[in-house]
Amino acid sequence: MKSISVIIPIYNEKDNLPHLFKEITKDKYNNYHFILVNDGSIDISGKLIEELKISCSKIEHKKNFGLAAAVKSGIKEAITQKSKIIVKIDSDLQHDFNDIEKLIKEIEIGKADVVYGDRFSGSINYKMELFRKVGNKFFSFVTKKLTKYDITDSQPGLIAFSASVAKDLKLIGDYNYTQQILIESSMLGYKFLHVPITFNKRVHGESFISYKYPFKVFWQIFIIYSSFKPMETFGKLGFFLIINSVIIAFYQIYRYLYGFSDKIIQSDNLISLLFLFGIQTVFVGVIANLINLKSKSK
Repeated sequence: MKSISVIIPIYNEKDNLPHLFKEITKDKYNNYHFILVNDGSIDISGKLIEELKISCSKIEHKKNFGLAAAVKSGIKEAITQKSKIIVKIDSDLQHDFNDIEKLIKEIEIGKADVVYGDRFSGSINYKMELFRKVGNKFFSFVTKKLTKYDITDSQPGLIAFSASVAKDLKLIGDYNYTQQILIESSMLGYKFLHVPITFNKRVHGESFISYKYPFKVFWQIFIIYSSFKPMETFGKLGFFLIINSVIIAFYQIYRYLYGFSDKIIQSDNLISLLFLFGIQTVFVGVIANLINLKSKSK
């Protein structure tokens, strides 16, 4: 068994695959076990993968489940292969395969359990769209606050992690996985590093990121963070709602006492809803925290 597995998710990349296959069949990558995950491509990507004549794992999704699902399938296969280090790289050739070794080295010498390629401290060889830069910086800031890791690029397509990290991951959702890995690894006490990498312009095809992506990322960050810290997440949200209901109530009493309104409480339904929902949210946090503690004690 080879000690290093490289996961390559693929979705409708027929024009990039010939170039990708030429890259991964180079002799210098003979010590890597490649895992090609066809995530329900509707072009001829699946056929091209089947025709590839090298020793590798080929995983076929019957439909497009999303990037996170493809990565999760690849991780399961890498664990089956008893790999010690797992790398994930995109199939669009925007990342330099020579950079893989940089990430692996940091894990091999024990400096990190999780290593992310950092495009912004490395080299971006084209003019990246402003909305991508701003979006990445924003989510990197949010993830940094949640994890305490020194994160400058939270959404690269090139990452590496140890087998022990892989076995602990619980990836959810259909697209985003990079922030999830960072949050889970941080909560479990794993060491993190980032290394500068090269990022090139996509030559063939187009990105599949849609306008829904930021909302999905927010939701998945909330879900994964709350699963580790339910009392902190739901407790803060619940108290926020309760405090707002009290502020609204006092404000309306103030208006009544000083003659600005002829009714002491004008928004009783809203106040009651905020207060009760806040109480319920805190209660959910308490219950979830107890369940979390019980599961950890087993």
